[in-house]
Amino acid sequence: MHQLLTDNLPDLLVNFLITTAIGFLVGVGLREYYIGEHKEHVFGSTRTCVFIAIFGFVLYQLEATPLLYLGGLLAISSFLLVYYLEKTRREQYGLIGILLALSCYLLGPIAQSLPKWFLVLYAITILFVLNAKPRIQRLTEKLSNEEIITLAKFLVLTGVILPLVPSEPIAEFVPVTLHQTWLAVVVVSGMSYVGYLLQTYVLRDKGLLLTGAIGGVYSSTAITVVIARQARRYGPDSLKPAAAIVLATGIMYLRLLAVVAVFSVAIFIKLLAMFLALAGLAGLWAYRLNRCVGVAGECDANPTWEQQNNPLELASALLFAVMFVLIAGLTHWVIEHYQQGGLVALSFVVGFADIDPFVLSLVQGAFDAPDTAIAQAIIVATASNNILKAFYLVLWSNRRTVMSAGSVLCGLAGLGFLTILTGG
Repeated sequence: MHQLLTDNLPDLLVNFLITTAIGFLVGVGLREYYIGEHKEHVFGSTRTCVFIAIFGFVLYQLEATPLLYLGGLLAISSFLLVYYLEKTRREQYGLIGILLALSCYLLGPIAQSLPKWFLVLYAITILFVLNAKPRIQRLTEKLSNEEIITLAKFLVLTGVILPLVPSEPIAEFVPVTLHQTWLAVVVVSGMSYVGYLLQTYVLRDKGLLLTGAIGGVYSSTAITVVIARQARRYGPDSLKPAAAIVLATGIMYLRLLAVVAVFSVAIFIKLLAMFLALAGLAGLWAYRLNRCVGVAGECDANPTWEQQNNPLELASALLFAVMFVLIAGLTHWVIEHYQQGGLVALSFVVGFADIDPFVLSLVQGAFDAPDTAIAQAIIVATASNNILKAFYLVLWSNRRTVMSAGSVLCGLAGLGFLTILTGG
């Protein structure tokens, strides 16, 4: 649509029309906000926003001097100041109308100086924030100060420290750099943090199946343990815990694919078909188990979840970094002394622990092993990790969950081992 307009109309006219249209949309959004909040004595709405947008557009276009645009900003700010002083006399201290008026004044320069996609994003963001007041309030009430401080620290370490970390190898026997180590921490912790936020603040108590899916993003092993321990609350014949556990494992394959794709496209391609197939099988089986739940008419009670640790906590990040370096060094030693057979054996053992540091070290380290061998090692690690989860089910879950989910986990592990044995 934009290409059609620019091919047939002057750029000045196109920019003017877009500025006017977005000013109108923002004005409509502001008007609906006023109506919904029952606001009185407001500073204009739809037409006011349109006129302010046009005013800013024209003054910015007059290039004789930038003082014209600044003078217009000063004039509008003066009106807004008078309006706000009047509001404060009525003990009304909101700034939404004033901020949106200034935002509309910026539409003209944005339309003429920045890409059109940014102008659209700018407008969408304004309208989203304007209409998300209840959701934002609920979120800020739930977030603790510790969560915000932890996120701020992590952003500093990511945006400030990461670019300064050296790219030289840590040691001769550790084929990864400090930069690669911290980048691995950032990627894995960031993905886990998304799952943590969804599970803790957005989708908490929204059903066991959805909890299993989000837990697969955070940690399929951890969520398997949590669900297994509480499976008895659903009765001896319930299939809900089994469906959630199987789905979490299916999400694990997709999560690992995303992690590998960030660092090695070649290994990602080698794993793509296998992991998509395993994730698809897990998803289909979880769907089947969940359908059986629907037929049985089970109620969707929500278990009481233990509070998960924030994956952005510095202690968690540093522990991951240490494990990453140690596993990278161990992998280098194994490949140097035992070649590819040793790598497969190591991957089987590592699968009974946290496989993320192992996978990240494989796709980032300069190992003397072909991509095929590295992909096979990752498959073996996921297979043995599934066996570990099945063992956890035997320890903590009821018989029905062990039979329904444990057998699927062992089946997925068997398919992984079979792929390696047949050279797939």
